[in-house]
Amino acid sequence: MALIQLDHSLKQPIYRQIVDGLKSLVMMGKLHPHEQIPSVRKMARELGVNPNTIQKSYALLEKEGILYSVAGKGDFVADNAMRIKEMRKEEIREMFVKATREARQSGLWIDEIFTIVDEAYSSN
Repeated sequence: MALIQLDHSLKQPIYRQIVDGLKSLVMMGKLHPHEQIPSVRKMARELGVNPNTIQKSYALLEKEGILYSVAGKGDFVADNAMRIKEMRKEEIREMFVKATREARQSGLWIDEIFTIVDEAYSSN
């Protein structure tokens, strides 16, 4: 599960980076519904963080409906975890609409906006 990369230089808390990392793995299809994720202790060892940090991340993901816990067995990806992909797409769409309106109001032409989007999309 070393697919999650933590950046200690970010202002974002470590537990939040873990939450976002696991959500990304679900969105990319690298974690599937009912797939077991590493135990709190194993994840803490792999990432080099305190187990309480992992527990906080898992609890938040469970509260959001991304994970579910089975007593004595561990934590698993929930059936409805893929809804985060659709929710994230909608958030991005809303941000894009807002940014496009602001760009238009600032005097950017549509071809300039397309160029910006094309460059941003191509850079990764």
